[in-house]
Amino acid sequence: MKLVTRNNLENWADTTFSKATLPYLISRLVRATTPASTKANLPSGSASYIGGWDGIVNCETETAYVPQGITLWEFGTSSDCKGKADDDYDKRKTNPIGFTPSDSVFIFVTPRLWTKKDEWIAAKKAEKHWRDVIVYDSVDLEQWLDNALSVSRWLASQDGVGTYPFDGIMTADEFWEEWSMGPKGLLLSPECVVAGREYEKDLLLTALQGDPTIKGIKASTKIEAIAFIIASAKLFPTEEFDRFFSKALVVDTEGNFRGIVRNNITSTLNLIPRFDEAQPLYLAVSKGNHVLVPLGADDDFNQEIITLPTIDRDGQINALINSGISKEDAEKFSRESARNITILKKLLGFPHYKAKWIEKENIREIIPALILGRWNEIFDGDIELIEKLSEQKYSDYLVSLNKWKNFEESPIIQIGETWRLTSPLDLWTALSSQLSSKDFQNIKECYALAFENGNPIIEPADKNSFAAYFNKKNKYSNWSREGLTQSLILVGRLNEVKIPNLDNPQNWVDKIIFNLLNNASGEMWISVDHELPLISEASPESFLKAVKNSLAKEQPEIMDMFKEEDGFLHKTSHHTGLLWALENLAWLPEYLRDASLVLLKLSRLDPGGGLSNRPLNSITEIFKPWYFQTLASYDERMEILKYITEKEKESGWTLLIRMLPDHHGIAHPTHKMRWRMFDKNTNLTYTYQEIWNTHSAVIEMLINLFDNDEEKISQLINETTNLLPKDRKRVLDWADEVYPNIKQEKFSTWETIRGILNHHRSHPDTDWALPESELVRLENLYNKLQPTDSIHKYIWLFNEHWPEFPEGFIYEPNESEKRYEHQQKRIDEARKKAVTIFLQELGLNATVELRKQVKEFWLLGGALADLIKNQEDVLTVCECLYDEKKLIGFAHNFIYRKSNIESFDWIKSLFKELQGKKYSDKALSNVLIPLNQNQELWSFVASLNEEIQNEYWQNINPHFYHITDDEKVIGIEMLLKHKRFFSAIDIASHFTNVIPSNLLSEILKKAGKEEASETPRFRGYEIEKIFEELDKRTDIEKSTLIHLEWLYLPILDSYGTKRNPKTLEEELANNPDFFIEVLKWIYIPKDKTLLEKEREGISDETIQNRAKQAYHLLHSWKKIPGMKEDNSIDEGVLKDWIINARTLAESASRLNVADSEIGKVLAEYPENIEEWPQEKIFQIIEEINTDSLKSGYSSAMFNKRGSSTRGAFDGGDIERRKAAYFEKLSNDFKNKYPNVAEVFKRMQQGYLADAKRMDEEAERNKLEY
Repeated sequence: MKLVTRNNLENWADTTFSKATLPYLISRLVRATTPASTKANLPSGSASYIGGWDGIVNCETETAYVPQGITLWEFGTSSDCKGKADDDYDKRKTNPIGFTPSDSVFIFVTPRLWTKKDEWIAAKKAEKHWRDVIVYDSVDLEQWLDNALSVSRWLASQDGVGTYPFDGIMTADEFWEEWSMGPKGLLLSPECVVAGREYEKDLLLTALQGDPTIKGIKASTKIEAIAFIIASAKLFPTEEFDRFFSKALVVDTEGNFRGIVRNNITSTLNLIPRFDEAQPLYLAVSKGNHVLVPLGADDDFNQEIITLPTIDRDGQINALINSGISKEDAEKFSRESARNITILKKLLGFPHYKAKWIEKENIREIIPALILGRWNEIFDGDIELIEKLSEQKYSDYLVSLNKWKNFEESPIIQIGETWRLTSPLDLWTALSSQLSSKDFQNIKECYALAFENGNPIIEPADKNSFAAYFNKKNKYSNWSREGLTQSLILVGRLNEVKIPNLDNPQNWVDKIIFNLLNNASGEMWISVDHELPLISEASPESFLKAVKNSLAKEQPEIMDMFKEEDGFLHKTSHHTGLLWALENLAWLPEYLRDASLVLLKLSRLDPGGGLSNRPLNSITEIFKPWYFQTLASYDERMEILKYITEKEKESGWTLLIRMLPDHHGIAHPTHKMRWRMFDKNTNLTYTYQEIWNTHSAVIEMLINLFDNDEEKISQLINETTNLLPKDRKRVLDWADEVYPNIKQEKFSTWETIRGILNHHRSHPDTDWALPESELVRLENLYNKLQPTDSIHKYIWLFNEHWPEFPEGFIYEPNESEKRYEHQQKRIDEARKKAVTIFLQELGLNATVELRKQVKEFWLLGGALADLIKNQEDVLTVCECLYDEKKLIGFAHNFIYRKSNIESFDWIKSLFKELQGKKYSDKALSNVLIPLNQNQELWSFVASLNEEIQNEYWQNINPHFYHITDDEKVIGIEMLLKHKRFFSAIDIASHFTNVIPSNLLSEILKKAGKEEASETPRFRGYEIEKIFEELDKRTDIEKSTLIHLEWLYLPILDSYGTKRNPKTLEEELANNPDFFIEVLKWIYIPKDKTLLEKEREGISDETIQNRAKQAYHLLHSWKKIPGMKEDNSIDEGVLKDWIINARTLAESASRLNVADSEIGKVLAEYPENIEEWPQEKIFQIIEEINTDSLKSGYSSAMFNKRGSSTRGAFDGGDIERRKAAYFEKLSNDFKNKYPNVAEVFKRMQQGYLADAKRMDEEAERNKLEY
């Protein structure tokens, strides 16, 4: 039976659809009936209205309807066939648009019957203008369609043709249209099913481009496999796309398949069978057709199979977004479906049938997995739980699990040692009616087992082993505890569903959670921190009730979660899960008030700590005006804010202040419940009007909360610059009313206003600066708040290095130096004025006492020096030379400033006078310490008694920059004399080139060996600079460098130090005896009797120190014996060194460890140079061939690759690249150096195992987020 007849075509020609579709019909016919090498350009749709040839085809071979070579096509659907043909012929004869007519065939196509076409053809051929002239009308097209069944089937379904067959055959276009079309006009894009499967898509394309074959495509279901095939084709390059859809048919029955194969003899097809019988498949291939067999997860197939991996998370989410789904919903649906396209379509509302296993399998087999939800096989407690639920040994239950995981639409996934439900929500919805009373009792009992006693640590068998510390693990995995809590959530979510054996699911869950948390100890709260977000979702009421009960106590147990304890790298606490749980609940209006009040109470009780997750930060994010994170309405939010801030006034005030405008603020997402909010829209709308209204409401709340506190009004005034004018006016009007009631002690509000005035008047031309009219308003308040006493009125000038004046200081572009001078002059004048007033009103003694009040007391000392002339007054200030270290800067700067005003002779005269007044040696040294350091000063110091000299040199801050080189040397020598070795290193590192070699080495020796008079501070950069300078010197002996490197090995071996201990490494590479001596300090001999003799007379402390140094040396050793600067290796030198070293090691009973270290240094040969692979090294390993040497070589080859960083979803690609590298080395040398090749092979296997582990972790992460 013909699918499309001549009459169908002629009727179609009368419709408006034909003009745009005819070119596409011919395009499909050409691609379906010509070789794959054919190049065809036949624009269709709106493109068919563009000028130029309607079609251009280049076919390499002669076919029934497409001649060999260039054919130029014109199409017409009008009833005047001849008129249209004449027009097109004449037009193209006049202008063939770049083609040579004698080399080209002119073809005219019409879907109408043209009875006199042969006469027209004969006339045109007679002109001999074109190589040939052809016309195809409805008769020819009917015959051509008979030879291209896939195209005929496609055309039959097109608008206006009117001959759609009901025959169990679909085109790929039809299948995709039906599969991808969802509710409310939703249309899934091809990327939804192809994302992350690009490699498999390319394999499919390669197969289609090759010889006819049978190829299996395996997915979770057959339907998904078909969808992948067609979606992939939609993403093929244009030529391959057109060719695929011109040839593709989806066939439902075996009979239809046989009929198509036997009847379609003039063209080839891409056939997608939907039946199970495999017998007719090879017949199809023998006739030139490609057969793409869709397979479900449990289908076996003995042909080549392309197995599809899980769809990529980000790719699918982006595809859903491009299909018109919001980002939030896309993430939610993708995660909940576990990237299973069948479940995803269910969640999106596509029509669906029950999975086959629901009707065919024993559902009780999967119930234990449903209840536990997820687990990890390496945790003892998880195994106990699954055995309790299944009532059989885990090994026996695994038989069932392995069967179920391979079903179509499998409800369970295995990733490495972990198992989880594919879609918990989907499975609980489907199977909840199958649960018995015993099942619910099992949930309750398992939850008690996993939670009520915390999560105890399972001690390793060998508690004393080194690995025991790192191998400790809990009895239950986080996965199983999360899985059980997840089950409680889903039971509660089914509250509206009639579940047999359970009257009120949510009440049942509430009781379980309340029994767990009510009156729980601090240890219990800490133990559930990780699971609290899920626990709060399972039972919001019970969770909140338990939290509030604890907080109501004098000593709340829950606050133990905030106590910090030592972690691996830094201190940590266990309260993050609690905050996330409260953030969860705050999303729902019914829980917002209680969750917010709890957060404010926690803010008040919060002891603080290193974690940025704090209660105050959580509640700030929830109520942030421009990005609030709750479904509560504006009115609800404002009512709740007012309520909670009145209950918790102090933390409430802080929250409200944080809610005022912040132009540089950022928002952080709060935690969201997964299932309770599954059908909620959290893609909130934020309007400017609502934001402004919030700010106004917050200001009113702040005003109502105000309690005449000086700091609070200062905070609120500080926020006024960011407010809208009406809100700013409201605050200032209120401030004018209340300021008389405020008792000012710190004058913080006055200082705050001064800062605002300075900032805005210094930058008047910026868009953020307040207008002067508003600044005047602030200045009026500033003047009202101004202190009346001189101290508070002027002391602020000495609290900052660059004090802020209310008049501001305008910044002029390109005048930074001039501006600096003017500003400094103004500040100096203001300070002098202030000190003058202090002296006039307070007197000298009281002015000097102010040094204990000001923050920058040294500035007060400098200003005082400029004003005091009288010697008696100077002596009064000099009494401060007795000040403690924290205040001595006042006296120091006074003296320093005076020395600049007067002279060094004046200083000596003052010093003599103070000596006469019996000032202490320490006080006298304070006269000298602040002075400019030079030979003149030092000579004077040297003339004084030893105690003063010692005080001076112990307390100066060396700054030997503007003195002669000889003076620098003297200064450093004096620092060494007074055992300030680390200060000597610091200052010498700034000018190492002028310091003699012997002095540089002496600095390092003394710092490394002698006890210093100052706190030790080994700074790698400064020490490295000195070593680099010594490397340039020719007047230092090698033995000295070896000694110095030995002293500083820990630093030279540390991360980030560029200068390695190269002299020591060279000695190791040249001297096997030294190598063995170093080994002796680290490793105990096999013959223990040798140890006592070796360490006779050496203290334990010395042994420990030398062992540390020796370890650092071997750890840093990169110099291979016999290796030259050009990376070549002197084989004789290397072999001799190894023979001698191994002989000495055997004598010292340390051959195994010597071999290990030799293996490690051989691995240091660089791999990024032409000389690699270095066979001389391989030859050594092959000849010695001890396990110790190969193990050392392998571990060092591994360690030199360092650590790696990757994204959470990246998997083991890095490790696979490394595995491929070592696989190549192994294959390249397996016959020449088999033992070395075996080392590389083991490394390859190790990296592949790591890659698998990283893949599994990435797969788990992809399904979780």
